Amino acid sequence: MDEFNLPNVLTPDEIASYLKVDVKMVLKEMEIGNLRGFKIGLEWRSTDTDILQYINSMQDSIMRSKSPSGRQINREDRTDFVEIGAFDYQWPKSKEHFEKGYEATKLIGSRSYTFKIGFTDREAAGRMRRRIVVWRDNWPLVEFAGGDTYESDGLLASIVKLKNGKQLRPSEKIPEEYNGFRTARYNSIIQGPYASRNMAIVVASDDLESMLRHAIIRGRQKNLI
Repeated sequence: MDEFNLPNVLTPDEIASYLKVDVKMVLKEMEIGNLRGFKIGLEWRSTDTDILQYINSMQDSIMRSKSPSGRQINREDRTDFVEIGAFDYQWPKSKEHFEKGYEATKLIGSRSYTFKIGFTDREAAGRMRRRIVVWRDNWPLVEFAGGDTYESDGLLASIVKLKNGKQLRPSEKIPEEYNGFRTARYNSIIQGPYASRNMAIVVASDDLESMLRHAIIRGRQKNLI
């Protein structure tokens, strides 16, 4: 790579001075993956391009916060969800009860698909958590798990996967189809045994639109949509 094309590397103190915030806030944002960075030994560093991306993502978050669900949605893109009440789903080895659910029909391209979103509680990362599953017809596409502070903030996380099926690492670029989502390291939202250290999207419990959009992306990756 041409040395003149290398980004400028900044320390947390320099970033804090530029953003006019406490350095502890900068370090926290880097630890949870909101501000991309890298470590040299035990010391964090970031680049001017990553800081610009961070600023842009924060501006997007402000715009999304203006909608009740936390994400701006064009009127023509809104989905009509119908509450369907409790139901059971038969997994390969067991049956699971969902105490409430929603259904929606979405026209994608020239084909219409039916999606279902179910709410239940299930153990994950060493404790019982709120769990949400999104299906296309009878195919489960994505799952969300309630964060450690779900009772107070209602936030859930779902792993971001690439087309090859692997989880998105913090050092990798967020796929374009996930632009507009709030992202963070999974274990910054859900801590405990076997909690992934890779990237996840974060949604509020009432943000059915984002849950569905995440499922559609995964469905396309699996050639189910």
